[in-house]
Amino acid sequence: MQKDVDVDHGRVARSGDDGRHRRTLRRQRLSVSAVFFLTGAAFATWASRVPAVQDRLNLSAGELAIALIGLSGGAFVGLPLVGGLVARYGSRTVLCTGLAVYLAALAALAYAPGLAALTVLLALFACGNTAVDVAMNTQGVLVERAYERPVLGGFHAMFSLGGIAGAVAGGLAASADIGIGRHFPLAALALCAVAAAAATSMAPDPPRDTRDSGPMLALPGPGLWIPGLVAFCALMGEGVVNDWGAVYLREVTGSSPGAAGLGYAVFSAGMVLGRLSADRIRTRLGTVRFTLACAALAGAGAVIPIASPTTPAGFTGYALLGLGMAAVIPVVFAHAAAQRPDTPGPAIAAVSAIGYVGFLAGPPLIGALASTTTLRTAMLVLPTLMLTMGILATRLRRN
Repeated sequence: MQKDVDVDHGRVARSGDDGRHRRTLRRQRLSVSAVFFLTGAAFATWASRVPAVQDRLNLSAGELAIALIGLSGGAFVGLPLVGGLVARYGSRTVLCTGLAVYLAALAALAYAPGLAALTVLLALFACGNTAVDVAMNTQGVLVERAYERPVLGGFHAMFSLGGIAGAVAGGLAASADIGIGRHFPLAALALCAVAAAAATSMAPDPPRDTRDSGPMLALPGPGLWIPGLVAFCALMGEGVVNDWGAVYLREVTGSSPGAAGLGYAVFSAGMVLGRLSADRIRTRLGTVRFTLACAALAGAGAVIPIASPTTPAGFTGYALLGLGMAAVIPVVFAHAAAQRPDTPGPAIAAVSAIGYVGFLAGPPLIGALASTTTLRTAMLVLPTLMLTMGILATRLRRN
């Protein structure tokens, strides 16, 4: 009888432990989701009020372009450094520090006295965003490992939803004639409260006895070039659609200005839908087949507006492009982290750095090709990128 009682107590104890473990995982997942959401909302807060910043400082288009160099330069320079910091100090420490810099810079952008200060603040904003990006994706990988099934796509969907929320709030603030001097600090304060709550339930970093002796620069190494090049293709394609999608609809398909602007919304909606469904599909297909399917879907979306330059074809193509490209980055981040299970942060940073080169290079490449040929011909870069991504995806298995 006593033995039976002991067995029952053991079952109850194990059941209690399992329940606590599940609750802990849910809190970690919710916290990481919140960080992805607030990161997207913070960047959209800035992006939605760029005209207000430009008007406040009376900047010409050329001067604004100079200020934006700080944004892209700060992000690109910070990526290799952040990977080393995550390896040394852990993703939770880097995430909290990055959030502090990111949100403080957002608030300060409203009070930049001139072009030079705006450029420096945008560089700090980008550095903070880069630190958060690498650290939160590292956290996402850790939570995914604990769940033992894909969940990273859902986190990236939260980033997209946060971007939509931030953009809507920015549009409402502009419509209500609320100046950035009130909007940015209030948004940063609200997002800081979300960040503080999320920081209490982050996933623990893997133990690392040599945390303080690794390299400070996270550079691509064996096993990371293939996922990095896949990220290069995906992010170059995203950058092309971001900067040239509406222009293509307006100049090539003859869409109205309103319809041309709506094209990006269709692409974004496809991205959100793709990220929300990615984890379930990836579980069934596996990394290689899922990435191949993404490349095929995005490739079809890239060809349709070129083959049939009409507004409906453009909308259809952009929706398929969004669906196809939505989950490529979460997949390659997870694959890269699996190559470096003890140091996922530097692996993610190295892959991000390769991908970000594509994001920066894509739009100027389209502009150069369009100036020597036509924009319709230049956009053949998109299906070429998706074909290359599909070929590289077959190497993920061996790599």
